Amino acid sequence: MENIIEFFKPTIQENTTQYVNDVLSFSDNTKVKKLEKSFKSFIGCNYAISTNSGSSALHLAMCALDFKRGDKVICSINVFPSVPEAVRHFDAEPIFVDIESRNYTLDLKKLEKALIKNQSKKLKAIIINHMSGKLVNLDAIYALAKKYKVKVIEDASSAMGATYKGKMIGNSGADITVFSFAPHLCNSIINGGMLVTNDKKIYQRAELLGFHGMQRKSCDNYGNVDYIYDVVDIGWKYDMSQVNAAYCLSDLEGIEETIKRRKEIASKYDKALSNLNHVKLPQRDDSDICSLYIVEIDKNRDHFVNELKKEGVKVSVQFMPLHLTKYYKSKYSMKVFDYSVALGCFQRVMSLPIYPSLTDSDVDRVCEAVKKVADAHI
Repeated sequence: MENIIEFFKPTIQENTTQYVNDVLSFSDNTKVKKLEKSFKSFIGCNYAISTNSGSSALHLAMCALDFKRGDKVICSINVFPSVPEAVRHFDAEPIFVDIESRNYTLDLKKLEKALIKNQSKKLKAIIINHMSGKLVNLDAIYALAKKYKVKVIEDASSAMGATYKGKMIGNSGADITVFSFAPHLCNSIINGGMLVTNDKKIYQRAELLGFHGMQRKSCDNYGNVDYIYDVVDIGWKYDMSQVNAAYCLSDLEGIEETIKRRKEIASKYDKALSNLNHVKLPQRDDSDICSLYIVEIDKNRDHFVNELKKEGVKVSVQFMPLHLTKYYKSKYSMKVFDYSVALGCFQRVMSLPIYPSLTDSDVDRVCEAVKKVADAHI
């Protein structure tokens, strides 16, 4: 068999090696500060704090908002486990809402019903995510948050570089937005996250808690912490390493080209895979940054996936609805059909490879494999 086409490969930018070598040679150990400064400039926000992962950024956001035991937080049933997991680490309770079938994001009508049903002093926030880079209706979300007096945490792990009505995601109105430089990857070559906000108090709280609740700490170029400091609260170690920052900085500097290439690949898929039996293509618009290219298989999705693997093409599914997983199903006594839209979508969806290092010939191979399987699919 020819070389396997992986579902995803990390991008090595033109300046990645140089930036990493800067750190390893001790010629520039300010990559973290440069990354935060560049991210603020890119997003247009007031404050940015780098973290060692997107999950850490999400947890730190909840620390900054002072989540406590028994607090309630609304989120989609169709999210990566890091979202409700972070909520549970505070012994707070996630309130799950079903999705809409077009873009797999929060169903706004069901969201408002959940807000009404759970309205109390314990209801603290809505966590929103942009599935595959398709943007949820943010104006509607912000209006509901204001009406029901809750905060908005925006998990933009799949939406870095996207814009909403002329504003970058991260500067469009959420109280806190978190990003990941390795969204949902396991054993990635790097890890990195970013927390951004325009609220000074939130920023100051997150900055304090981001490194063990220390005040007046001072670090030298090698990471040594000066022994004169004070600990004023319970924090944790969320900070990013200089090596990870070097990679993330080069990744950020190449993000426009990354998005451009993903859009090119998506357009090729759109053209080559239109009107196939059993395969429904995504509905895309100009705001879609194509973090994923999700297609739906009308029946027997798992067989379709396995046949593609035999052709040397790896695909993925995003995500398993949480009510199908052992912990959340048991913890909240959820049944299979409690979230019928998410269930139906999960049974149909699969994501094709879409990343910058995917060559045109690779894309052609993917398309030919999908056509071959679709023609033989029953």
